[in-house]
This record gives sequence, C-alpha cells and structure tokens, in this order.
Amino acid sequence: MHIKRLTAGMLAVMLAVVAGCKSDYLDVNNNPNQVTAATPQLVLPDALATTGWYLTGNAPSGATGSFYFLNLWMGYWNWSGNYSIATADKNYQFTQGFNNSIWTSAYLNLKNYNYVDNQAATLGQPLLQGMAKIMKALHFQILVDTYGDVPYTTALQGTANILPTYDKGQDIYDDLFKQIDAAIVLLSKGGGTLNPGPNDIMFQGDISKWLKFANTLKLRMLLRQSEKADRASFIQTQLATIKASGYGFLGAGENASVSPGYTNSQNMQNPLYGAFYAINGNPTTLNNQYKGNLYGITFYKSTSDPRLGAYYRPVAGTTSTFNGTLFGTTDVLVNSQVSDVGPGILKSVDQRSPILQSHESLFMQAEAAQRGWITGDPKTLYQLAITESFINVGRTAAEATTYYSQAGVNDVNWEASANKIEAIITQKWASENGTAPFEAWSDYRRLGLPATVPISQDPSTSVKQIPLRLLYPTSEYSNNAANVGAQGTINQFTSKIFWEK
Repeated sequence: MHIKRLTAGMLAVMLAVVAGCKSDYLDVNNNPNQVTAATPQLVLPDALATTGWYLTGNAPSGATGSFYFLNLWMGYWNWSGNYSIATADKNYQFTQGFNNSIWTSAYLNLKNYNYVDNQAATLGQPLLQGMAKIMKALHFQILVDTYGDVPYTTALQGTANILPTYDKGQDIYDDLFKQIDAAIVLLSKGGGTLNPGPNDIMFQGDISKWLKFANTLKLRMLLRQSEKADRASFIQTQLATIKASGYGFLGAGENASVSPGYTNSQNMQNPLYGAFYAINGNPTTLNNQYKGNLYGITFYKSTSDPRLGAYYRPVAGTTSTFNGTLFGTTDVLVNSQVSDVGPGILKSVDQRSPILQSHESLFMQAEAAQRGWITGDPKTLYQLAITESFINVGRTAAEATTYYSQAGVNDVNWEASANKIEAIITQKWASENGTAPFEAWSDYRRLGLPATVPISQDPSTSVKQIPLRLLYPTSEYSNNAANVGAQGTINQFTSKIFWEK
C-alpha cells in the first residue's frame, strides 16, 4: 500500500530528526523528507498521519515529549508503583528540557503542511491547499495553547529567516481565523484536476466534513476566549461568519481522525496502540508504566458510568475490581494491584487516530448554546455528546441514555445539574480520557473545571497548582536565543496564555 509505505518512512525520519534537531528545524529548504521532490498529494497523507502520531502517540526513541503527561495531570492515569519517577516530573518543577518534541515535532510537521499549501497553490489544487491551511491552523493553535507567544509570521521561511521572531498569541489566533476562512473559500469553490480522496486519510475526500471541521476548529478557538470580556465583539463577529457559511459543525458519527492503513508491523501500528503493545502482542514499557488514576476511576464509579470498563481494565485476577493511585502519591501500588489503561482507549492495532472527535464537537456546541452563542437546545446537544462519547469507546447509545437519565445525579443528569456549564465541562472531561487530555487541560486552565481534579500528591510539591503552560524548549535558547530571550522570564505557574483565566 503506497500510503502506508510513505507513512512508515516518514515516522522513521521523525525518529531521527526529533532526536537530533538542530538550528535549522524551521528551515523548509532543509526538510529531511525532501518534499521538494514530492507532489503535494503525496506529502499530505504523511503530514496527516504525523498529526495523529503527534496528538496521541508516544515520543520517538531518544526524544522527550508527548501529551501523555497531561493524562497524569488531569486525573486519568498515574505512574505504576513498579517505577521510580524523577521528582521534577511529579512536583511540576520541570525545566526547559521537559517534553521538547511537542515544539520541535509541531514545527517539523508544519513544514510539510506549508509545502502542501504552497505547492498546491502553484499547481492550482485548491482542495489540497485548503486542507493544508486548516491543518496548519490546528498545529499553531496547539502551539499557542501550550507556549503562548511563538514564532509565526517569520517562521517556516527557510533560509530566508532561520531565526524567527515571536508573535503574540492573540495576534496568531486572530490570523488563524483568517487562514481558516481562506481555507473555507478554497474548499468551497473546489476546482483543480485532482481528486484528493485517495490521499485524504482523514475524511476520504469528503469536502463537506472538511468544512465542518474548519468551523469546529474555529468554535474551539472561540470558546478558549470565553472568559475574556474584551473578546466578546470578536467572538460574535466570528460566530456570525460561521452561521453565514451554512456548513455547521461536526456532528454525530463525524470524527476527524486519521488512518494511513495501520497494520501489525514495525512502525505501522496505530501510534497510541503501538506505544502500549509490541507487534508480538506483549505489553511495552509504557503499558507497564501508565496505570489508572484513582480520581478518574472514582468518578466513573460514583456516577455508575459504564465507560469505567472502557477506560480501565479490571485489576489482574478480577473481573470487576478497578483500582488506581493519585498522581504523585507516595502510596505506591505495584502493577498487580492497579488497573491498566482500558480497551476503549487501546482498541486495536488498526484503530484510527483521533484529531477532533464528534463528542468534543458536540460538547462545544452544547457550551456555545448554553452561553447563547449559537442556536440549538443545550440539553439535546449535551446528551448527544455523551452518547457519542459512549459509542466512541465501544459502549451503546442505550447505555448512554440510561446513564444521563439517572435522576438527581449532579453533572450527569441535565435537570439535576444546577451549573449547566460545569456539567458540560465535567462530562467533556469524562470523555477525553486517554485520547484528548490536551483539551481537558485547556478547559481546566480556562474555567477551573472540573474543580476537584487533584494536584500532585508528591510531598515536594511546593506550588499547589497545575501548570498553566510549558516552558520554551532548550533548542530555542541554544539556537534562537535573542528572540526567545525577548519573551522575558517564563514561569509555568504565572506566565499565562492570553486566554487563560
């Protein structure tokens, strides 16, 4: 299969490049994939597959970084008692070397999308160009949400500028809306000689879903700014644009997810599944290291949530006992006493990699409707979002109905929940276990919800707060010192992203 061969090759390149990135990591003319000799329709599936790896896979060998740590912070997972963990990883006192590849991998893949964008424009392929613009916006949104001000306007310029300056996070956000609008125009008008279907490993050439995805990404960025009073006018203007487009948002059964054709071969497994199971089926080191968090397990138990057995496996030797520990706890339990990550997260070697799932879209629509931003019944959207989250982890719609119909259960039953926004965000958090902890972290930073998510239990945790951001990576201080230095002293607890509460 051609796409699968390309993807395996790209992942191998990513392993080498992320592990040994140098000062030219923003230089598109030094792209290790040699995309200058490739057509944009062949680069696109590799870039999409890499986005799937970036969001849910493990850091490549020799590198540092993946979003797995957010599963620890947000109460989904904890480390096994079989492992000794560095204190700095338990008390939030990390340094510039913490998860560097979140930065470097994003910019490496942005080069690929930038190439598709530019070459598709040259070749008159508006559909490919529109897809690339949307994915560039997604990656820059994540970078801003993680680091705040980042290189944007002068990034991705190749040898013309290998020392890019930093743009303000809010300015980047504002321009991303323009870029997505430009992408919508390109996708709407179509044209060109290429059918992108065979190369579109996310929506298989279904342009209507790309248009919905574009609007859904815009809604995500608007909700990020919900607590900023000075953004109210901007938000209303953007909502009017979304409504006028007539394309709507991703709905039931409409998951933005990628699959280049995952198989049970080296570097060919789904990146999340492959991080936990080797091709011979044996558990990997990560499988033995990451276990259930008592906070998450207790939540699902206390609300009689059938997803408990999807997000976690029963303790070894039992069929219905679920157990875990809190992040940073000194109450160490060995693997035989705690639950593994469950089959609703680790489904199969060929499961699709989620980019933005249907339940996230519907929870966002429910919140927007509850705020009066969009039309629609927030209760209906809320219940549909819960149903989609059940379906997406292998549970049934009937089970979802029974669950949210429980009388008197706060943050589950709509009528029983006095604070509707809190109920929406709590259930959104409950749906993001293992696959979208970045969104849970972002909602927590924006709204402080769920309010009961515990901070690290490690005795050395002096700052009783989940970090607001990551620090700029070591590579920036080594290779782009003047520009990163201009950002001043950065602190993970006090240097806020522009939209944070």
